[in-house]
Amino acid sequence: MMTKQIEHRRLLLAGVIAGLYASGTGQALAAADIKVEITGSNIKRIEGEGALPVQTITRDEINRSGAQNAMEIMNLISANNSAGNVSLGNVIGSLTFSNQTASLRGLGGQSTLVLVNGKRVGTFGGAINGAEGVNLASIPFSAIERVEVLKDGASAVYGSDAIAGVINFIMRQDYAGVEATAWGGTPTRQGGGDQYNFKATVGYGDLTKDKYNVFLTASFDQQKSLLQSDRNFSAHSYNDSINLDTSSGNTFPGFVSTGDIGSFVQFPACPNPNFNNGTRCRFDPSQYPGVEQIPDTKQLNFFGSGRYQINGDWQAYMFGSYAKQETNYVIQPVPLSDQFSTPANNPIYAQYPLNTILLPPTSPYYPHQQAIAAGVDGQPLNIRYRAVENGNRDTTDTNQQWNIVTGAKGTAWNWDWDGSFNYGQNTTKQKLSGGFPLLSRILPLLNSGVVNLFGPNTPEVTQQIQATNYNGPTFDGKLTGYGIDVKGSGDVYTLPAGALALAVGVQAGKETLTQNPAEILATGDVSGYGGNLAPFSHSRTVWAVFGELNIPIVKTVEGNIALRYDHYSDVGSTTNPKVSIRWQPLPTFLMRASWGTGFLAPTLYELWNSTVQGVTQPGLDDPLRCPTTGDSNDCSTQFTTSNGGSPDLKPTKSNQTTIGGVWEPVSGMSLGLDWFYLDLKDQLVPGVPIATILGNLNQYGYLVTRGPVQPAFPTVPGPITSIYQHWLNLGQTKIQGVDVDARVKLPATDVGQFSATVTGTYYIQYQIQQGDGSFAGFVSSAFQLPATGITPRWKSYIALNWNYGPWAATLGNSYQSSYIDVQTDPDGNLRRVGSLSLWDVQGSYTGFKNLTLTLGAKNLFDTNPPLTNQNNTFQVGFDPSYYDARARFVYGSLTYSFK
Repeated sequence: MMTKQIEHRRLLLAGVIAGLYASGTGQALAAADIKVEITGSNIKRIEGEGALPVQTITRDEINRSGAQNAMEIMNLISANNSAGNVSLGNVIGSLTFSNQTASLRGLGGQSTLVLVNGKRVGTFGGAINGAEGVNLASIPFSAIERVEVLKDGASAVYGSDAIAGVINFIMRQDYAGVEATAWGGTPTRQGGGDQYNFKATVGYGDLTKDKYNVFLTASFDQQKSLLQSDRNFSAHSYNDSINLDTSSGNTFPGFVSTGDIGSFVQFPACPNPNFNNGTRCRFDPSQYPGVEQIPDTKQLNFFGSGRYQINGDWQAYMFGSYAKQETNYVIQPVPLSDQFSTPANNPIYAQYPLNTILLPPTSPYYPHQQAIAAGVDGQPLNIRYRAVENGNRDTTDTNQQWNIVTGAKGTAWNWDWDGSFNYGQNTTKQKLSGGFPLLSRILPLLNSGVVNLFGPNTPEVTQQIQATNYNGPTFDGKLTGYGIDVKGSGDVYTLPAGALALAVGVQAGKETLTQNPAEILATGDVSGYGGNLAPFSHSRTVWAVFGELNIPIVKTVEGNIALRYDHYSDVGSTTNPKVSIRWQPLPTFLMRASWGTGFLAPTLYELWNSTVQGVTQPGLDDPLRCPTTGDSNDCSTQFTTSNGGSPDLKPTKSNQTTIGGVWEPVSGMSLGLDWFYLDLKDQLVPGVPIATILGNLNQYGYLVTRGPVQPAFPTVPGPITSIYQHWLNLGQTKIQGVDVDARVKLPATDVGQFSATVTGTYYIQYQIQQGDGSFAGFVSSAFQLPATGITPRWKSYIALNWNYGPWAATLGNSYQSSYIDVQTDPDGNLRRVGSLSLWDVQGSYTGFKNLTLTLGAKNLFDTNPPLTNQNNTFQVGFDPSYYDARARFVYGSLTYSFK
C-alpha cells in the first residue's frame, strides 16, 4: 500500500550522507523498513541502500547559499564545470539565444540529463553553436524541494544522453498553506546590476484526509544590466602587461588604410573610446558607452501540481510548468571594412566581395592634406570604420517553455507501477531593435562620399544612415516533444540474503525541431549579426526498453544489473549495460562501485543545421602571416567562419567507472570519497575553438581555408578566408578524478548548533586525443577542447552553518584553483591565471510570527577575478563563465507564510 511516508521520502543513494546531516544520529547507514525511490535506479528499495554516487542539495541548503535560480544552484555542485556550460554571461556577443545550461564533468548541456520529478524535460528550441541542452531558466526555482545530482553516467537507467550524469529537480508536494517572498539585492560598487524577485506559493488539501493535494507557485525575477566599463577588471580591451589585446582596427573616426602603399592614422589623438597602441588608433569596445557584460533579464515562472488518491493503492498525478525569459543585451556599434567578407549570396557581392568602404576623392570629407603626406592623394581611400551613427547593437531574446506530465502510480500484483504521458514545447524568438545596418544599404551610402567617416554628420545624413538599420525579428525556433513512460518493479524471488527485485519499463517519444530565421539572414545581409542562418526542420522518434535486477548476494553485499536498448529513427540502435555493487561490512561504513556504457546521439541541430557564415571574436592573429605582413587583415583582427551541422556525425560512446565509499567515524560526521573515470570516443563539439586552431596550425591547419599567395608576400601562405566551425567528432577523451563529500553536525550547545559541509572535485586527468593520436592534458588549461571554459584541478564549495533558536547564519566559500591562460605572457612564456576564493554570508531570523527576515552578501570581501588574457568571450580581462561581474552583492528578503 502506498503511504504518505513513501511520497515524502524519496531518498538517493548518497542519502546516507544527507540522512546523517538531517538527523545528526549514527544511523545514516542503517537500513530503515521503508521503501523509497532512489535516483539512479528504477527499483524502490530499503532506505539508504544504493551503489551510485549522488549529491543531495536540500531546500534549506539552497536558501542558505543565497541562490535565486537554478543556474546559481550549479555553483554548489563541484562536478559542474564552467567548461561547456552556457550562461547569461555567454549571451553578450554570442548567438546562444540566452540559453542557460549545466555542464557536469565539463561535457556540456547536451551530455547532462536534466529531470523534473524524475521525468525528462524538453531541450532548448534555439539550440545552436553549443547551446544544446535543457534551459535551466525554465526550471521553477520557487517550487524546488531539493536537487539530486547523480554524478555517475546512468544511460542504462535514464537514457542514452546521460553520459555526464543526471540532475534531478524534485519539486515540493504535500504543502498546505500560503507563502510569499520579496527579495532584492544590489552591488556595492557603482553601476547597474540590481536584482529583485517576488515569489508566491499556495498549497491546499491533504492526501490522507481529503484524498487530494494541489500546489501552485509563481515567481518573477528581474536582473538589471551591468556595463563593462563599470568594473575596473573589464573596462579595457587592451592590457600589454598580460598580453591582452581584443581591441579592433575598425574605429571611429575611421582609419584610413592604403593597402600595399602603407597606411596613416587620420586622427592621432585617438578620441575615447579609441586608444593608440603605439602604431595606430584602435577601438576599445569595453570603454564604449552602453556596452554590457550582464544583460537585462526578466524571468516569469509558474509551476503547478495536483495529486488524487484514488484508493489505498493507486494515485493519479499531474504537474506542469510554464516559463518565459526575456533577455535584452547591448553591445558596441558594428565594424565595417574589408576585413570582413560579404556572403556570396548577398546581392551586393559582385560589387563588394568584401565589406569595402572606398572614400572617393570627390567627397567633401576627403583628407587631401594627409593623403598628400602619404603620397596617395587622388586615390580612393580604403576606410576601416565603426558605424557609431547606426547606434549600439540592441538584441532581445524571448524564450518560452511549458511542460506537462500526467499519469498514475500505485501497486498491483505486489509490484509498484508508474505510467505517464508528457508533452512539452520550447520556443525561441529574437528581434533586433537597432545598430544592425543592412550591407546592401549601408555600403553604397558609405561609398557615396556624402557621409563624414571622420566625425558627426548633419541630421539629414544621420537619418539616412539610421534608415539602413534592420529592425525586426531574426529568429523563430520551436522544439516540441511528447512521449510515454511506463515502468514497474517488484520482488520476484526470495534469496537467502533477501528479495531479488526486478524493474522493467518502456519509453517512447517523438521530438521535432524547427528553426525559421528571417529570410534576410540567409543572405548574410545583416551586418554585425555574427553569422547568417538558414531554416531547417527535422523530427526523430526514439523508443527504449530497459530492465534492472537488484541482487542481494549476502547480507552485506548487494549487486545491481541494468540493461537498456534505445532505437533512434535517424541514428540507429544501441544497447547499454550498467553493473554496480554495494558492500556494507559495518553499520557505519559502505563501499560501492559501478561500471557502465553510454551512447549520446547527435542532436537534430548538430546533424541537420544548414551551412552558414559567421565571424570570430576580435583580437586574433594569423600566426603564419602576421609576423611578416603586420597587416591589420592578419593581426588583431576577426576572421570569417563556416558553421553548420554534419549529417555524417557519429554518436559519442562512453565507458564509465566509479569506485568509492562512505564512512561515518562518529555520530554526526561522515566522509564520502568517489573515484570516477570516463572514457569517451567520438565526442561531439561545435568546432575546434578558434584560439586552439590558430595556436596549433600544424595539427588543425586543415580547418583553415586560405586565399592565393599574395605577390607582395610570396614567402607566406595566402590570407585566411574561412575557419571551419561545423559540428564534428573528436577522438578519445579520458577524464579521471575524485569527488569529496564531507559533512559534520555537532551536538547543540549553549551558543547554538554548528554544522558544516564540504563538497569538492579533484581532477587527476582530462586528456584529449590529438590529430596524431597522442593525448594532451587539459586539466587547469583555459578555453581548450572539448569546449570553452575551465576544468580546474580542484573546485569546492564549503558551508559553515549556525543555528540558535530563531537565528541562523551561513558562511560559504567557493574555491577554484589556478590554471594556464589562453595566451602566453608578453615574453612568450606560459601564463597562469590565479585561483579564486569567494566568501558569502547570510543570516536569517524567524522570531516574528509567520515571518522570516534574511540578509546576506555574495562575494563578501569584494574580491576581483584573476586577470586572464582570454579572447574567446566578449567580456575580457576576466572569465565570465565562472565569475559574477557584479562583485560584492548585498541582498535581503522578507518571507511571510502560514498554514
